[in-house]
Amino acid sequence: MELRQLSYFECLYRERNVTRAAARLNIVQSALSMQIAKLENELGQSLFERNRRGVTPTVAGEQAYRLFAPLLEQLTTARDTLAGNGTPVTGAIRIGLVASATNEALADTVARFAVAHPEVSIHATYGFSAELVEQVRSGALDCAVINQNFVQDDLDCQDILDEELLVATGAHVGLDVPVPVPLPALAGLDLVLPSRRHGLRMVLDDALRAHAVAVHPRLEIDDLSVTTSLVARSRRVTVLPASIIEPRLRDSTLRAYPFARPGLSRRMLCVRMPDRPRTGAVALFVDGLATRLETLARSTVRLTDPDQENNDDS
Repeated sequence: MELRQLSYFECLYRERNVTRAAARLNIVQSALSMQIAKLENELGQSLFERNRRGVTPTVAGEQAYRLFAPLLEQLTTARDTLAGNGTPVTGAIRIGLVASATNEALADTVARFAVAHPEVSIHATYGFSAELVEQVRSGALDCAVINQNFVQDDLDCQDILDEELLVATGAHVGLDVPVPVPLPALAGLDLVLPSRRHGLRMVLDDALRAHAVAVHPRLEIDDLSVTTSLVARSRRVTVLPASIIEPRLRDSTLRAYPFARPGLSRRMLCVRMPDRPRTGAVALFVDGLATRLETLARSTVRLTDPDQENNDDS
């Protein structure tokens, strides 16, 4: 098993498409397919199912990603630290993030990066997507991780995460609606949601509008850490990204329920001004953050309430 194979596997897992993954890795598709086949042969497991739209991870593929992603992140960090004839990574990172990305993924990324690259200074701030975009334009930030809703044509974009949104309740609260949850059913629930200027609320409102449904929550809270704590201790319901819910599923303070097909997701991008150089320090930090967010989002698959399996109508 080689680091190259694990890197190829992770890229294909995230892209779900051989053409896109090969382009991102700057290799031909046949080389990617060959290395994935070698990895599958070594593991004795099929990691992907091929279909007309691309590839889908098998159960073994999901398990392999959960096991390999943290190892790959550590190996990549070690390699980058030792690369370049011993020249350390230096400089400064000024990054902005939407509040829904400032969970333990940021803390983990900063902690690991600071150890691997002690000569790099990090300034991380959070805010709403529109505000962060303006700070990128003004030069106050090198880049910002934002929701796709706010992307502008003059910005350079890097995909960070496409993650599922889930309905969340307290650990001992059941839902009086079908599971998986039909979007229109949200109108009958006691919801806690972000305000309408929040990217997550925009995604939700756009999806509800397609069903000619609107929600009018009595509580609107933009700080998702406050929302999760409130929901955990009450009978209220919310909608949260998988990466935010994951720690609360792990400590059994929340339960999560998927939306009915086709589901609901939000896409996050890292934006910067194309006329400003992207330093090596910034590139390493953003890639590490993206990997950690992806790991958290994917691990909700095994932590989501197992009762759902009996109710799934798919």
